[in-house]
This record gives sequence, C-alpha cells and structure tokens, in this order.
Amino acid sequence: MAALVAASGMSVTPALAESQAGTTLSQTVSATPHWTKTYAWNVTKSADPTSLDLTPGQSGDVTYTVGLTRDNGTEAAYIAGEVCITNGGAVATESLTSIINVTKPPSTAVVASKPLDTSGHPVLAPGESRCYGYEVAVPSPPDTGKAYKVTADTSITNHSGHLGTPFGPNTSDSFSWPSSITPVHDKVSVDDSMQGNLGTFSGSAETTYTRTFTCDDAGVQTNTATLTHTDDNTAGPSATATVTVNCTTPPPAGCTLTIGYWKNHTQAMAPKLPIWLGTPSGQSSQKVTTTNEAVAILNFNGAASNGINKLRGQLLAAKLGIAGGADGSAVSGSIADADAFLATHAPSSWNSLSKAERNDVNLLATTLDNYNNGIIGPGHCD
Repeated sequence: MAALVAASGMSVTPALAESQAGTTLSQTVSATPHWTKTYAWNVTKSADPTSLDLTPGQSGDVTYTVGLTRDNGTEAAYIAGEVCITNGGAVATESLTSIINVTKPPSTAVVASKPLDTSGHPVLAPGESRCYGYEVAVPSPPDTGKAYKVTADTSITNHSGHLGTPFGPNTSDSFSWPSSITPVHDKVSVDDSMQGNLGTFSGSAETTYTRTFTCDDAGVQTNTATLTHTDDNTAGPSATATVTVNCTTPPPAGCTLTIGYWKNHTQAMAPKLPIWLGTPSGQSSQKVTTTNEAVAILNFNGAASNGINKLRGQLLAAKLGIAGGADGSAVSGSIADADAFLATHAPSSWNSLSKAERNDVNLLATTLDNYNNGIIGPGHCD
C-alpha cells in the first residue's frame, strides 16, 4: 500500500486521478406541434383499343382513360424539434443518453415518450455542442387549445459530482396545441407523357382523351400518367398503358396470294370476312366470320390428310384473293363446283367417299392451289 503522508497530525487523501475527472452539460429544447391528415392516391390508365391494324394512309383513334382515387386520409399528431446539448467541461462525455417525455400540465403523467437518437454523434468532445432532431407521436386527435410540455431528460455517466451515475440536465419547452389540422397531399397535378398536363384534382376523378395514330406510329406506343403532390411537389404514383400499332402494306390489286400469306396477315383478312364455304343454304356450308375461324381452316383444321379440309382451305384462300381484287375468272367453275360439294359434305364425310369422289375433291383443291400460287389465273403477287 502507498504510504500516507501526515502533517500536524492530519492525514492527506490521494488526489483524484485525471482519468476520473468529470464534465458538465447544458441543453436547450425546442418543440413544434404537428397535426396532419395525409391522403394516399392511386392512378390507373387504360387504352381502348389496345391495338390498331392499319395500312398506309389509314388512321385509327385510341381513347385513353386516366382514373384517380384518393382515400379518406390518415390522421397523425406528433411533436418535432431539437435537443441541443453542450459539453461545458474539459473531458469528453460518456454514455450520453436522453429521453423525450411529453406531458399535459398540470398533469405530470407521461402521454408519449421516445429515446433521443444520439447514435450519429454519441460523444461530445470538450466544449462541443450538438443538436439532435427528434419526432415523437402523441395520441390523436390531440387536445386542441390545451398545454403540452416536452422534456428532455439527458444524462451522462461522468458528470462532475456524479461520477459513475447517470446524471444531467432536465430541460423543457411548452406550447398550446393549435386548433386546425393540416392536410397533406390533398391535391395532385396529373401529367401525361403523351397529352401533357391533365389538370389538378382534389378528389377521386376520371378523365379521358383521344389520340389518332397512323402508320408513322407503327410499333408499341407507351404512355404514362404521373401524379405530383401539389403541396410539396413530390412525386406520387404513376400508371402506364400501351397500344400496338400494326402497319401492313396491302398486296397489289389483281394478283393472288397463298394460304401462307393469309394465315400470317389476319389484319388484311379481317375486312374481307364473312365468306361462305359452300352455298348459303347448304346443310354443311360454313359462314367464316372471324379470323380465328379462318386461320383454323387455312391450317386444314390440323388434318391435312383429309381432302375436304384441304379443299376448304384452298377455296377460302382463293375467295380472299378475289375479295382483294384478284381476277377469279380462271377458276370460277372450280369455285362453283367446290361450293356445291361443300354445301352437302362436311370434313367428317371424307372417309365415306368413293375413290373417284376423293380424286375429284383433290383435283379441285389442286386447281385452287395452282390459282393461289399464280400458276393459273392473273399470277401471284410479288
């Protein structure tokens, strides 16, 4: 043990080690009440139609609809401010903590509490000051016109006179809660990438506009509507609609086209329907009204070994070509014979035909195939 030095009969206590020297704190507190109702928005966008099949010189209109919905709002009450702490001593702080407590005087009951976040700067150097922001929620709705008090209970473990024990200042700020609520995001401005600004809206709504497309717009046309909150100019949600513009150059008038062309150009086929296979009054005749029906027939209904299926496909292709302006005089008799046969014979009757009847069906299909390929008649479109 270290010897104690005595003088005049009095003992002397060793001096406090420098590492155990304490420091002091001072602080200020600010508090601002916030009472808000925040609105959430959603936006939808649609296009009608979603695709256009055009030829050069044609145009088509698309109607776009932008739908807006706003909810009933979410209410919140909170207090925001800063706690500014100063280390007034000669050593750095240790274990700096602070608790934000909210009371409603004259009551001392705590109605809301939250630790002050000092993690971004947990140690104050000698003589250093630092302000820490906070935000603490209080029960909503608040007591408007009533007093509220915010207290920062701050401590360190090396405060002079209290080494090893949490100690520090207890500072407050008071205010009366205002009577009005502040709306947040209650209005939006709508901007459309194709149409420009569509206006400002304060509630659920729907707006439409029409755009005209031509072959110059061929491809996928993408169009986005975006909301902007007018109170703080922040971006809201957006929605996108797409329209596909198809442009097909029609074949020259007066020439024929193959089954393969018509299967792959339904947009050119659609205006030429309906077409009868067989006579209109025939019990086995078919009126082809849709491109889906037409493509199935041109594909021989998946059974190319059935001669009636092949006859139906070649007859449909020939009639489509004639409807497009091709001269059909070279096969007018074959078309009439094919219609007469198909008026009384469905594909299911193929197996019941005699060999001679099958040969006649195949001959008709071959004649029409030769016509569609330009071997006979006005010639095939290049």
